[in-house]
Amino acid sequence: MRRFAYGESSLVVHALTRAHGRVHLLAKGAYRMRSRLYGRLDLFDTLELDWSERAGAELGNLEQAELLERRQRIPHSLEAYRAALTVLELASLAAPERAPASELFELCRSALNALQAGREPALALVEFELAFLHNLGLAPALEACASCGGAAPALAAEEHSTSRAEFSAAAGGRLCTRCAQRARESGLRVGTLPTDVLELAAQLAREGPPQRELPAALLERTRDFTARFLRRQLDCQPKSYRVFLSAPHRNRPAPPSRGVQG
Repeated sequence: MRRFAYGESSLVVHALTRAHGRVHLLAKGAYRMRSRLYGRLDLFDTLELDWSERAGAELGNLEQAELLERRQRIPHSLEAYRAALTVLELASLAAPERAPASELFELCRSALNALQAGREPALALVEFELAFLHNLGLAPALEACASCGGAAPALAAEEHSTSRAEFSAAAGGRLCTRCAQRARESGLRVGTLPTDVLELAAQLAREGPPQRELPAALLERTRDFTARFLRRQLDCQPKSYRVFLSAPHRNRPAPPSRGVQG
């Protein structure tokens, strides 16, 4: 997930493993051409690692690294590279230390494989973010009401120029009108989101991307929704989100049109 130079020829490696979660390892001499670790510790790759540990030591000693999957195409696309770094950063935030993390490992592996295969980076990232939230038990309600479990229809058309539904990240997602009012009365922030964004997110979470090509604007708005919801649930902003979320909220309701006065 991460790596840092240590001395003149070594590396400190933070790796995500199925059986041990996040592990911190010292790769001695990894920059030396004769080392069996030379060229084996690139980001995004899947490896079989062999390491030893001493009681009380912060770092394990990496003995061997066998390359299983090399994803050399990802760095050739700037957008794919940024998406892959986001996957690794989120995994780094959530991975437990010295505890099994097989589901998180497979989520990361699947996302990186999709980027390696040429999947649209924004689409691969939205899919990963939704699965990541589900893995943490923080997935938003996208179709039914998060509070009562009943139907949560769109608001009346005359209230908004486009179809929108009431939504509260603090309440867990989409809300029906009655539960939205109760949430407001209890002090929770309730807004609205476009129904096409919620529907696409629900489809991606349930069955994966559609066969048809998705409009770039819809995909960007869905990415905006998942990124902001994830930031709210994690109660922090990952570094890789700073540029994307510095733009104005892409799903904010359009201001009411004003007639031109003569």
